Amino acid sequence: MSAYSLASISFVLFTLAAAGFLTSGNLVRMLMFLELMLNAANVALVALGPQPASQAYTVMLFAVAAAEAGIGLALIITLSCAFKTLEPENIKELKG
Repeated sequence: MSAYSLASISFVLFTLAAAGFLTSGNLVRMLMFLELMLNAANVALVALGPQPASQAYTVMLFAVAAAEAGIGLALIITLSCAFKTLEPENIKELKG
């Protein structure tokens, strides 16, 4: 596959993930779509820049995505225990 076809696949994946994130009604699905957007950015970095620097950025982005997933899941578990729901429109107040 050429770099342009990989970049177009990355663009389509990012667009679909962004649309899913904006239309999703569940916090876990929103987190999964956010992870898909980060993976689409990784594919674009590798496809458009085969230099070692872009691959290093991709590895760093994988680390950021893993940390974001862990913190996001911890927040989702905390919110679901506090509000007994995973739907963002039912969570009105976030006062501690």
